[in-house]
Amino acid sequence: MLNLSNLPINSIILAPTHLHSFLNQKVLSQSNGKIGLRFYSIASYLQSQSLNDLPSTEAILFTYRDKIKELSTSLSIYKEAALTPAFLKQCYQFIQDLKIWNISPESLLEDTASNKELKKIILTLYPIHTTGNILHSNEVLLQHKSATHIYIYPSLFSCEEKKWVDLLLSNGAHMLDDSMENKSSNFYHALNKRQEIEGCAQYIIEHQLDAEDVAITIADATYTPIIKQIFQRYEIPFCDLTYNNKSSIALQRFNILLSYFLFCDYDHLLPCLDCGIFHVDHLTSLQKYLQIYQKDIFQPFHHLQEIKHTSHVLDENDLEKLIDLEIEAEDARTQIVPLLHPIAQPKSFESLFLTVLQYVFDSVQNNYQEQSVLIQVQSLLQEILPLIQTNTDIQFLLTILNDFRISSSLSSIQGATISTLSQGQLTKTHHFILGTTQNNYPAFPIKSGIFNETYYQSIPYPTMEKRYQQHLQQLQQYIFQCNHLYISYPLGTYEGKSLEPALEIEQIFNHPSIVYPLQESYESNIQKPYLSNAIASELFVKDHKIKGSISSLERYIRCPFSYFLRYGLGLKEPMKLGFSDSYMGTLSHYLLETLTSTYGKQYTKAPIQKIDDLIQSEIQALQEVFPDIHDHLQTMQTRIKESFLQTLSRLQEFEEHSQFQPYLQEKEFYYNFPINDDVSFSLHGFIDRIDKYQDILCILDYKSSAKSLSETNVLAALQLQLLTYSIVTKHLENKDIIGAYYVSLKNENITHSAGKITRRKPITYNETGPDELNTLLYNTHRLNGWSMINKLSILDDQGTHITGIRCNKDEEIVTSKLYNLDTLEIYFHEIYQIIGNRILNGDIAIEPSEHACDYCAYHEICRFHGLPFDRKPLIEKDNAIYWKGEN
Repeated sequence: MLNLSNLPINSIILAPTHLHSFLNQKVLSQSNGKIGLRFYSIASYLQSQSLNDLPSTEAILFTYRDKIKELSTSLSIYKEAALTPAFLKQCYQFIQDLKIWNISPESLLEDTASNKELKKIILTLYPIHTTGNILHSNEVLLQHKSATHIYIYPSLFSCEEKKWVDLLLSNGAHMLDDSMENKSSNFYHALNKRQEIEGCAQYIIEHQLDAEDVAITIADATYTPIIKQIFQRYEIPFCDLTYNNKSSIALQRFNILLSYFLFCDYDHLLPCLDCGIFHVDHLTSLQKYLQIYQKDIFQPFHHLQEIKHTSHVLDENDLEKLIDLEIEAEDARTQIVPLLHPIAQPKSFESLFLTVLQYVFDSVQNNYQEQSVLIQVQSLLQEILPLIQTNTDIQFLLTILNDFRISSSLSSIQGATISTLSQGQLTKTHHFILGTTQNNYPAFPIKSGIFNETYYQSIPYPTMEKRYQQHLQQLQQYIFQCNHLYISYPLGTYEGKSLEPALEIEQIFNHPSIVYPLQESYESNIQKPYLSNAIASELFVKDHKIKGSISSLERYIRCPFSYFLRYGLGLKEPMKLGFSDSYMGTLSHYLLETLTSTYGKQYTKAPIQKIDDLIQSEIQALQEVFPDIHDHLQTMQTRIKESFLQTLSRLQEFEEHSQFQPYLQEKEFYYNFPINDDVSFSLHGFIDRIDKYQDILCILDYKSSAKSLSETNVLAALQLQLLTYSIVTKHLENKDIIGAYYVSLKNENITHSAGKITRRKPITYNETGPDELNTLLYNTHRLNGWSMINKLSILDDQGTHITGIRCNKDEEIVTSKLYNLDTLEIYFHEIYQIIGNRILNGDIAIEPSEHACDYCAYHEICRFHGLPFDRKPLIEKDNAIYWKGEN
């Protein structure tokens, strides 16, 4: 057991930095404090023996780079790599090892061309003064200096630290004893690392272990966030030592601003606006505007306010929103440009650094920890400023700063302590070691990179075998110096890949591992959101009506919660940024509407020039709104023309064999479906096209892709639109409906084989002819829907243009299913009543159907991640929906 009560005055304790707070707490708990007691790490103690100031590691890397530049003409193999921070850092570490172990660089290998270049580089960099010089020289001084006032905590020492520890011990230093009698050792396994951590937490709870007596060592750093999550859930207090070194927010902001100076482009401007430094009015609008239009922020934003052409494709409301967005973005731009100018066009590098430091300092003025980081950065900049002459030097600085780490003070040192294998911690009664698989244990640090273990074998440096045995010996002493030891590992990863325990662990125990005792009890506790009848009526009912469109009710069926957010709370979906591909479908829709209105039945034979003019007019209007995608729109203009002409060609075939004429386009309607005696649905919408022959009507609905009408989806209320149009039109026009059909405006992709091979002898190859291809094309692009009157010859006298309609052997045009619209209307009244009653009863469950979440703008609110819910028919189907004799 560690005893620090008898330390003499002016003693020194050498221990890893992350243990200083714990050791100091231990001193205070065992005595009233010690006069002159100081804490050092071993390396920092050796450095403290010298009064000479050394340049920082970052400054040394800059000096290295300048030296390498002088060598660049004589290098070939490492000419490019030698100037990179990664290479220079490896050189720095290797030179440190040479100096600490007093190895002459002249002894380096020259057996290959690459080794010759490496030796030349090391000989050039070696004379530059580094920490290694001080460590070696002070080591020599310590050989003749008493160390009786020094107390060393038994940590996991590197081979360099072990050398210095042995030297201090030989000069009278004392090794502290923090060992306990090992009373029990347990070897567990679990299915995966989450269950392993669950088992550890449950063991602590079940055995009522005091968290202050628990130490947890993880062999895999990815365990940390899971441990924190699970321990917080079990309310086990803990102190996380693995995150003692963390990235700095201030440093990230510093790097972002310097990166913007280097490039001054769109990709580096957006992070500047988003990093939390600039606080101006309408900043969010500026960010959205720049995501749509990659404008020069130093030039005014006004092009939307100068638009001359109107578009039938871009919704007027969307255009108004864009104009409002531009006005707000311009307001933010005028505020932020004066702040960006000193960064984009600084007077000097010194003024650039001062500006950036001031901006970042102001952004963290209430965070002392981050301010201390900026002070360190400022000190570094003062040191290296003479070395920065070009933008390339700043880019080099940014690369170095990406690895800059800060040491953060612990907010608490109470509870179970969590550390990694390489860190170690104070001995506690119970020691849990997690994740001891072959990949993670014993975490021996091997030499890698350019100066790998093979290269180190050529110099008088401690061999890998010696270092490995030392590491293993220290590790075994570390894990067994507690009363109760618990070692565990997972059997596999989340993906199902099997894992094995480390051989070194298996050799410790003479028995196989047992499963971690884990208690699992799962009770479904899904909280379904609901509304009272009164609140539902307040939200959805106005003047005894639930107003909306058919698509809004289909949204309710797909996801009631989405309907509640959009139409109950009135949460508008965020504006879609940029040019939407749906505009092309809207353009095709507009072209058909215009041509049928202008040419009637002959719309498929409209002059090419007329079509060109219509497309050109719309594209020109879109170009004024989206000038950044001029080339894209020109390409789209060509594609939409070709695609639309092909669509007209297919529709011409249909029109030539149909007696129906275009009658109404974009027919607006209002229609009520009663829910109960007091409330009804008030539906409002537009029907794309209604054709007419005598007193019979046909409903056509344009779609941007192929779509079919399914009985299952209709009865489940997932496809209400087309048949509701039929019911509404029948009553408003007082005419019969022959059918309702989807018209696809898309050239669908088809699978077309080049030919077929007969398997009977003689084997022959028959190439697919153009007639077969044309047949496949027409079948793929046929109209799709439901027919309702047995006079189909007036709609399609060939029976080839509508799915489900055919010409039989008696040359009659028939369909496999002929639906009864009167019966369907009864069904639909019942369906609308069911939907309405669910809404009035406050059913807003988060139960999305398949694909309901794919493009949902509200997913961040509900955060649903489960399996989709099946939609069953709201009413049972019977043969009454068909005309007699049809099924």
